[in-house]
Amino acid sequence: MKGVFDTLRHHARTRPDALAFSGDGAALTWAQLAGRVADMARRLEGAPRRIAIGLAGGCDYVVADLALALTGRRQVPLPFFFVAEQLGHVLADARVEAVITDRPEAFADAPGLRVISSAAEGGERLELPRYQPGGDRVIYTSGSSGRPKGVVIGASQMAASLAALMPLVGATEADLHLSVLPLAQLLEQICGIYLPVLAGAETRFDFAATRTLFQADIAPLTEAFARVRPTTSLLAPGILGRWVADLGQRGLHAPANLRFVAVGGAASASALLEAAWRLGIPVHEGYGLSECCAVVAMNRPGANVIGSAGEILSGLDVRIEAGEITVAGPTVMTGYLNGDPAPARWRTGDLGRIEQGRLIVEGRKDALLVTPNGRNISPEWIEQRVNADPRVLSSGLGLRADGALVLVVAAVALVTPDEIARLVSDLPAYARPVGMIVTSPSEPGLLFPAGTPNRKTVAALVNERAAVPLFPTIESLAS
Repeated sequence: MKGVFDTLRHHARTRPDALAFSGDGAALTWAQLAGRVADMARRLEGAPRRIAIGLAGGCDYVVADLALALTGRRQVPLPFFFVAEQLGHVLADARVEAVITDRPEAFADAPGLRVISSAAEGGERLELPRYQPGGDRVIYTSGSSGRPKGVVIGASQMAASLAALMPLVGATEADLHLSVLPLAQLLEQICGIYLPVLAGAETRFDFAATRTLFQADIAPLTEAFARVRPTTSLLAPGILGRWVADLGQRGLHAPANLRFVAVGGAASASALLEAAWRLGIPVHEGYGLSECCAVVAMNRPGANVIGSAGEILSGLDVRIEAGEITVAGPTVMTGYLNGDPAPARWRTGDLGRIEQGRLIVEGRKDALLVTPNGRNISPEWIEQRVNADPRVLSSGLGLRADGALVLVVAAVALVTPDEIARLVSDLPAYARPVGMIVTSPSEPGLLFPAGTPNRKTVAALVNERAAVPLFPTIESLAS
């Protein structure tokens, strides 16, 4: 990670007036960024070691992240979409002693918590201090309850991930990255902060586009891409599907500048990826998890194969053991916070296979549905087909108590049983859902922020609500 700050010094000296980060009413040149980071590092002298970042995103978040990494502290990003119970758990679980924020009132009830303002204090001309090793970050992902686990990622894991991703993405000073995913997510920290710093590329923030991840109107995202005309970005499958639909309805294409859009966080339907390419969105599917520093495999520009997660990152040893994807190498996490160190080989809990050097992900091991006739079904197989319809934000396949497969469809517009039936009609009979339950994306507890379904909620809905038949041979599914 020392190399990141050496590179930042170089940019500040050789390209002081070039934009580094901008958007949402703020902007930082490389010289200003170095000065702001130095200013924050100075203000952190004597501060506690465990510090949370209580910022929604933007330039101030970048300054806080880099300053904490530079001074060798533990940083704990607080996702702006976490509810109060989850945030309280994170602060207690990580034993946070201070928070960098622009909303001190939000932490007024946290006893003993030191509040550090994210605002600059006029030290833009300060020189960056020497890098202090030993810093790490604790990444919390939202769980089905208010108690998510903290994944500890050290500087060595970050450095290894950056070294593998730099040649893959091929970022240069000419790139412009549109940051859409929240900066509290590890993948956006890597690709929206650290890779651009190493490449000398600009990152542009647009919080209105970020809000579309949470069922807001998709128009701000479409307009952000058209206005910013970025070369790179990261998207989740659900938001990609809505963007594809919006472009199609408007008769538009994606900006010609785009050269690389990574999509991950959940499986993407091949039909959706193909539709994206037709509209000029160069989507490249990847696979990863926070426990392995966000990325394990990724399709490369010029070597993209739809239907796979691409080639495995350099330096990683990925093996399939009893059908499960396992990973060993320098990006495997230190461990879960307050838990045992991670084993040398991490069992991901995901099922998959490797074909011609490319990883194909088949779904979660613990999500397998076992039908009464003994068939094992990965629900993601069926859900991908349904999610290809842009009106479907997400879907979940569940097994009813009587052994029937039923889909829960979180739709943003009217979708009929006949339309869903056509998407699954060519599946083998044993894997074909017989009915569906349409609900809103705001159904309590149904969707995680990435748009993936909460399996517990899906199972409850399937067994508590009447389903609409998908095929005419089924007279009634109400039970």
